[in-house]
Amino acid sequence: MTRDLDDLLGRLAVLPVDPAMDALESNVWARVDALRTERVMGQVRTGAIAVALVMGLTVGGVGVLTAPRPSGELSIFTVEAGLSPLLRMDVRS
Repeated sequence: MTRDLDDLLGRLAVLPVDPAMDALESNVWARVDALRTERVMGQVRTGAIAVALVMGLTVGGVGVLTAPRPSGELSIFTVEAGLSPLLRMDVRS
């Protein structure tokens, strides 16, 4: 059996190299690099989303705390009362 295997390997050594096998190693390493790049970009995207979420929650929370509170009373006699459409009904000569 060893002799048969030696003969088979000897005949295989004289055959020309298959073009698809010639570039196999470079194709494998190119794919490995592509997968590494894809993984890193996924981590960058996840980090960017996390930063955006934290910033949005922080700015939204600060905005809620610093927003002016409307008064609970009805304010018809304010500065904005001049913009009311009811003002046009008051006809003075």
